[in-house]
Amino acid sequence: MFRAITATLVVSTPLHIGTGRGTETADDLIRRTADGYPLIPGTAIAGALRSIATRLATRFDGEAPCQAFNQALDREGSRKACGCIVCQLFGDVNPQEDDERASAARLLVYDAVLDTLPALQIRDGVGIDRVTGAAARRERIKFDLEVLPAGATFHVRFEIDARLQDVDKTLPLLAAALTEWEQRRGAIGGRVNRGLGAFQLTNVQWIERDLNQPVTLIEFLRNGPPWDARDGDLNWLTQQVALARSRITPKPSSDSPVVARSWALAEFTLAATGPFLTNDLTQAGRSGFDHAPLLAAYTKGAKPVLPGSSLRGVLRSQAERIARTLATHKAWDAGPKASEQRQKFLSICPACNPLTTKANDPVASCNSLIKSTMSKKERDELEQTGAEEKLCLACRLFGSTWNGSRLRVEDAPFVGERVEYKALDFLAIDRFTGGGRDSAKFDAIVLWQPKFRVRLLLDNPEAWELGWLALVLRDLHEGLSTVGFGRAKGFGAVEIKDERLTLGFLTDDDFPQPQAPADNSTVQAAQSAAAALVAAKGVSSGVYQTAIYEASRQASWLELAEGWVKTFHTAINGHKHSFEVTTDSKDSYFTEINGIWLSEIYPVRVS
Repeated sequence: MFRAITATLVVSTPLHIGTGRGTETADDLIRRTADGYPLIPGTAIAGALRSIATRLATRFDGEAPCQAFNQALDREGSRKACGCIVCQLFGDVNPQEDDERASAARLLVYDAVLDTLPALQIRDGVGIDRVTGAAARRERIKFDLEVLPAGATFHVRFEIDARLQDVDKTLPLLAAALTEWEQRRGAIGGRVNRGLGAFQLTNVQWIERDLNQPVTLIEFLRNGPPWDARDGDLNWLTQQVALARSRITPKPSSDSPVVARSWALAEFTLAATGPFLTNDLTQAGRSGFDHAPLLAAYTKGAKPVLPGSSLRGVLRSQAERIARTLATHKAWDAGPKASEQRQKFLSICPACNPLTTKANDPVASCNSLIKSTMSKKERDELEQTGAEEKLCLACRLFGSTWNGSRLRVEDAPFVGERVEYKALDFLAIDRFTGGGRDSAKFDAIVLWQPKFRVRLLLDNPEAWELGWLALVLRDLHEGLSTVGFGRAKGFGAVEIKDERLTLGFLTDDDFPQPQAPADNSTVQAAQSAAAALVAAKGVSSGVYQTAIYEASRQASWLELAEGWVKTFHTAINGHKHSFEVTTDSKDSYFTEINGIWLSEIYPVRVS
């Protein structure tokens, strides 16, 4: 019996599956076939699909979690075969030759073939200094990547081995994972949390042929491979997802952060109120200007795009500023002396500077503290068990080298038909003469009041994370932070319009409830609002129930948001740094110069 699933994979943001090799053109080239044609390796597809299936499987009929969740088991190979429904599909994570239960993958995943070859692009990236807001020149964080542009289309094929067991469980699980891709909640390749690799699966069909039948075999010999068929069952995915939805069980008591619970999707239009520019060096070289905007393609008439990496950097920078401000207020209550306040701030700081590499830098990065204060054995343990408890709140939400982020910020496409450009000239002023400075002339071609459609997806959101992001987006809307190039020149001011919020949750208990002291009236009102929104849930999305923001329920959503913000304040007040931090380096606020502390000159609280 031949059984297969075919589909079309349409890339909605640029795709990068790297080789680790660079040239004079780019630091990292995309993966290609032997004849130079770009492809998505079957291993990349299988890995991304298995990750979703592993997290969903524990919610199916009370299935035991896959051994992949417990990497702290014996590393010398004494683990027995897992045998869970995920391993039945994708193969055991640690098979042993003498273990009869161990099996290879029964789901065969083939390389995805590119339909037509579009023009490739070079995507530039740069780190931003958290103090100055300019490019991080000291750390020299500059890189570029080769990417496939949005719109690239691939043909995907899966085959089901006849020896697959428990098809009544494994096939619904596979369908539940595939429908996440159909609903645009999938991503593949590198830098997916910074805008790349988003896609949608379409035209999913189930093909089944009994090649033991002479008529079917002759048809195969005459017409070609069965996977090229166009008469497959297009309703198979819908039917299997309905079965999967009926088997969802309450979340396990352990409440592991990697077990699927919920997601939050925020979609809105980011409208610039004036000049706007996200500088692209490649496009600048092509246009003849010193600065030019990033375009979706290197073709005439291509529309501009707001890269997810640019917006993500703005969101994280503002989130860090909010968290450190609250921590500074709390540090002022530690005692009357500025030195005591500084030490208190260092011990509770909820947002590190991820670009620093030294443990004695102000607001040292979590990565530098882990590397400098923990032994190799302890670091190895962190790699096995997870480092979340050692990280600051900002690294837990936005990610670090020790913990991937659950927040995905996709590239935002341009909204509208007409793109308006303005050519601007700039000249630096000599600070002594007041005239133009020699050799300091440059120009730019900028966008005038463009609009971009933004998509933010947060997996398994905590209430405090939603409250934090709500504050960041409010500041963005009110002009307290800007996006892109030229903030000091009046560029990058934006407003948020046409917002839409969708919360997906497997069961009612998975809804992200505000948490704070039980006697807090704001949280109690928010919890009541959450209960009302859960009761009025909308249509299903895959195996998830949904609650969608509607103007008619605006009051309930505002109460819920206030509860999330209160939970964020509680998280900030209860946070304590995992490391004993002491530093002699000067920071931007708690600094002593000639016996005088800056915090005494510029107090947090004034009467």
